[in-house]
Amino acid sequence: MKRLLHRFRTSEEGSATIETLIWLPVFIWVLVMIINVSFILFEKNQAFRIVQDANRVLSTGYMLTTAETEAYIASRLADIAPDAVVATSINDGIVTSNVSYQVSQVFMPNIVAGMVNTQVSISAQHFMEY
Repeated sequence: MKRLLHRFRTSEEGSATIETLIWLPVFIWVLVMIINVSFILFEKNQAFRIVQDANRVLSTGYMLTTAETEAYIASRLADIAPDAVVATSINDGIVTSNVSYQVSQVFMPNIVAGMVNTQVSISAQHFMEY
């Protein structure tokens, strides 16, 4: 029995397996966080493009009111952030649209509570052309 315990204590077989079991959850957590942040940035860029397009359409006269532009932006953002707050205004010949939404609407698993409460704000301006 003493020899068996000594051999068990000095044997290095399986040490890589133990280290893998220790580090694998950390590696997976980091990978999931990278995917989440990439997804959030991708969705933010899509939302920014929607806001820019809406401003351009309003500035060229295809949409006539800011309410129509806000409705357009909100409908296009319904898949990304259904509870997004949209505000559009025209001041001194410049169309300005502001959109804000919670990251929790696009965050996959709620692993980090601090990131879930983060607010994403998007603002775009465009000169009136008509």
